[in-house]
Amino acid sequence: MLAAAWRVSQRAVTTSLFGIGRSQIRNPFPTMASLSPAAASSPKRLRVYSSAPTDGDGAGSGKRVGTHNGSFHCDEALGCFLIRLTSQFAGADVVRTRDSQTLDTLDAVLDVGGVYDPSQHRYDHHQKGFSEVFGHGFNTKLSSAGLVYKHFGKEIIAKELGVNEDHEDVHRLYLAIYKSFVEALDAIDNGINQYDTDQPPKFVNNTHLSSRVGRLNPDWTDPDQSPEKENAAFQQAMMLAGSEFMESVRFHVKSWLPARSIVLECLLSRGKVDPSGEIMVLDRFCPWKLHLFELEEELKIDPLTKYALYQDERSKSWRVQAVAVAPDRFESRKALPEKWRGMRDDELSAETGIPGCVFVHMSGFIGGNKTYEGALEMARAALKC
Repeated sequence: MLAAAWRVSQRAVTTSLFGIGRSQIRNPFPTMASLSPAAASSPKRLRVYSSAPTDGDGAGSGKRVGTHNGSFHCDEALGCFLIRLTSQFAGADVVRTRDSQTLDTLDAVLDVGGVYDPSQHRYDHHQKGFSEVFGHGFNTKLSSAGLVYKHFGKEIIAKELGVNEDHEDVHRLYLAIYKSFVEALDAIDNGINQYDTDQPPKFVNNTHLSSRVGRLNPDWTDPDQSPEKENAAFQQAMMLAGSEFMESVRFHVKSWLPARSIVLECLLSRGKVDPSGEIMVLDRFCPWKLHLFELEEELKIDPLTKYALYQDERSKSWRVQAVAVAPDRFESRKALPEKWRGMRDDELSAETGIPGCVFVHMSGFIGGNKTYEGALEMARAALKC
């Protein structure tokens, strides 16, 4: 399981970082003096050792995964983390070098080497003519993280779910996690703008994962620019990117997937709520908005849902919410009537002719009623306006 692998990795980092005892934790990498003469003269040959033992005696797989040394980015940090979650490369050593002779001896190579050949476990994306995409409707050019995820993502997810890779939930999660997590890293690493526009952005965002990983590179003002410090920083980058990936997987397994099942069932039952088919009732509240858009497109729903009804867990009253025109838009497909907006309680009930009204927001995107029957009547009346 991913959770177990992460706990093992955390224990290894805390108690015996890269196989080095507690007394050396503050300096987990060998000093230049302790390296072989070839390594001391050529930092390209330095290695970052496994922090996740794969068996009871702490031995790794014996495999070696390579990536480049020097400044690192989020894609190879995550790619190295992901490939070490697989059965084939569990606990593999990570070798950071640009030396082609060394790279040729490794079991897998990411983000360096100028070759994409999954049969040889070569996953670079910088070479001329490279145009690989994830597929399944996604057209963003892949980085090394996307390449590793494309070939190993289902195995990683299946292990977390405890099912076979061909299980339908594995495929759903495989696509959802690429869409919500990995694709952005691919796009940022390949210099792809999020929007098709020549206008400058209205604000700067340096809080995303790629930026945070980038800031882990040794600062140019630091007098210690040693390969040891660089490798230690890369290990931090692997753990940061990997932990956030695993948080995304856990969210999708524990929250996203169950919510999708609930929304699907409620969407298919909407005809029983109202003959129009434009009102959906959630029999229990869950994150529903993104699922609704995706399921409507997948199932070719027509007419589209205009209102979703659900119970407020705190007040036990009911909400009638207008569905937005798109997941990232505030405008509603059909907002609640303008003449209701900003009204509350008895005034609103008198205006609508529906008992138990509680409020309608000034923008008309949501309203409330004390009862399910009242909320349903509000939605039905709004459809006719």
